[in-house]
Amino acid sequence: MSRSKRARVKSRRRVDAGSPSVQRSPSCDAALPAAETSRLGSARRRARIAKLGVGAAAAVGLGVAMGMARVTYAGHSKHAIRTLSIPQPLYEVVRRNLLQAGILAPATAPPDATTSTS
Repeated sequence: MSRSKRARVKSRRRVDAGSPSVQRSPSCDAALPAAETSRLGSARRRARIAKLGVGAAAAVGLGVAMGMARVTYAGHSKHAIRTLSIPQPLYEVVRRNLLQAGILAPATAPPDATTSTS
């Protein structure tokens, strides 16, 4: 053990043996010496900060993962969906050609209804 550690241990023993200063911990019913209370308080503060950091990192990571999934997923439509149809100029040309060939003609009316004679 180093000299500085030995000196710290001796000073703690003197403080613990010399003064019976005992402080109540707010989160614990047991009585703790003042030196341990400050250590516990700083440890709890570090733990609380670490928890907040981990929670914030998890939230940011989740948001990034959701964004990346939305952008990179192959089946996800990234643009507005257009109907599958031929361009209008081509449609007009085909219609004109079919009309000229007589393949496509205006619909004919059904025959008039007639009554039978008796």
